Amino acid sequence: MKTDWIERKVTYSAKKHLRSYKGAFNGIIIALRYELNFQIELFLMVLVLIAGFIFPITKTEWIVIILCIGITLSVELMNTSIETLGEFKRFHAIIKKIKDLSAGAVLVITIMDVIIAFMIFFPYILEYLPQ
Repeated sequence: MKTDWIERKVTYSAKKHLRSYKGAFNGIIIALRYELNFQIELFLMVLVLIAGFIFPITKTEWIVIILCIGITLSVELMNTSIETLGEFKRFHAIIKKIKDLSAGAVLVITIMDVIIAFMIFFPYILEYLPQ
């Protein structure tokens, strides 16, 4: 069996490279317009960013927050794409399993985000509460 995809010569084209970014941005726009979970997550992340400006968080804490936001939105985009592919065979048991697994990945990331946000912001919130 010939494996063309392994043996093919890779050539670089700036035009093709830029076109791939166009598709990537299009995917983000689709999620912003049509995917409620993505919209909710983005809204919550904006609130976290606002909290980051209100409280004097450190540079390291900013890095952690930005990483959490990027990872969460990326996993949500992957989950959405898997769920969209799954619509072709909606009632197939294997497709359901794959969709559930990808949704589980989003849940794991979201739980991690909540724990990290709590660890970062709780000490600052305690400082502002009356003694």
